[in-house]
Amino acid sequence: MRNIFIPAVVSYVLSVNLSFIKKRTSMKTIKSITLALVLLVGTTLFAANPIADKVNKEEASLEIAQLLKGPLFELDVDTHASVLLIINSENELVVLSVDTDNEQVERYIKNRLNYKKLKNSLEIGKEYRLPVIITSET
Repeated sequence: MRNIFIPAVVSYVLSVNLSFIKKRTSMKTIKSITLALVLLVGTTLFAANPIADKVNKEEASLEIAQLLKGPLFELDVDTHASVLLIINSENELVVLSVDTDNEQVERYIKNRLNYKKLKNSLEIGKEYRLPVIITSET
């Protein structure tokens, strides 16, 4: 009788301890998953702020327009150009290409924009395409 009673007590104690460990482990798992979800949602919400990005782009566009203001040459017709540029680590514009038919306009845009510092910050290392129209005086 003694031999049968001891294993029954031991098995009962083990089952109680195991159920405690299972409950504890499941609570840890639930807490860990909840914490991971909260961090994921919080990071996603604060990482992408499209309103601030749009404002920065508009302000930078106005600043670039100021840099291109007042060309020292005259055009007979309005000239369109597509400027591909990137922002370097010092917040300077780096002109990668200017797509236009007028070589004088291309040189003008490159000279006016290349390595000019921006007051408004844009994303460093990201390429931006900027449409430019230089209007004729006539």
